Amino acid sequence: MTATDLRDRQGAWAKLMGSGQVDRDRVAGGIRLHAASGAADALIKLIDLERECCAWIQFGVTRDPIAGEADVVLTAEGEGEAVLAGMFVAG
Repeated sequence: MTATDLRDRQGAWAKLMGSGQVDRDRVAGGIRLHAASGAADALIKLIDLERECCAWIQFGVTRDPIAGEADVVLTAEGEGEAVLAGMFVAG
């Protein structure tokens, strides 16, 4: 990932997390993100990108086909849990 790619990805996450349509909660080993229907597609797209570069994260994705919402649980072992908290809880 280039520096430009990283900056773009961080900007996309900041926009999504600042939209007011994504809730975040700490869970054992990581974090849970819940996206309202208006943000679910954007969340899934970003998660797909993270899967490509971050093999140390385990991803669990659930979509509600009726409500259009999405839940993503991101977990990691060891120091990865703290990294996830820093990425998604702070801010």
